[in-house]
Amino acid sequence: MKTIPRVLLFLLPLWSVAHADVWVGKSDVTFKGYSTLHDFEGTVTAVPLQVTVEDGVGGRLVSATSAVEVQRMNTQDDGRDENMWKMFNTAVFKLIKIAVDDVPEAAVRPAGDMPGRMPVVLTMAGTTGKVVAEVTGLRESKEQVSFDLAFPVSLKAFKLTPPSTLAGLIKVKDTVDVKVHVTLGRAKS
Repeated sequence: MKTIPRVLLFLLPLWSVAHADVWVGKSDVTFKGYSTLHDFEGTVTAVPLQVTVEDGVGGRLVSATSAVEVQRMNTQDDGRDENMWKMFNTAVFKLIKIAVDDVPEAAVRPAGDMPGRMPVVLTMAGTTGKVVAEVTGLRESKEQVSFDLAFPVSLKAFKLTPPSTLAGLIKVKDTVDVKVHVTLGRAKS
């Protein structure tokens, strides 16, 4: 009889760690680049993603995965888009991969009006690096969640050489500002 309560005491923590809420949805991305001639913006819409929130030892943890087809990135300028796709070497690397690994929910949703912070792992053109996104505009109900992310990306940090034109007179600057609007719904079990 004493072994049953001991077994239950052992299994209870395993169940709580294994309990996970899965959310699926999409994100709409806007990126802004800067050059010596003029700034430009681009978009990628309806990027699918999955987010998992699970109980951990120190609290709930948030993880996410997504991938963006580079050739879906659009600046409304065919020549600029072609140069951008070449920079990403789309013949070899067709996707930008995005991952969030076990971020404490408290960091994403701090107390008060402060923005949250979320480390995001990006893999672009074969190079993996981390950026820290600011989380704002969190709106949630039992079945839906939406929020905004904003972060800068250094092209040099990902070993990307920005395109230039007119014999190098017009150059794209190193930092691109990225904004993401995420909309999620609870996954059907």
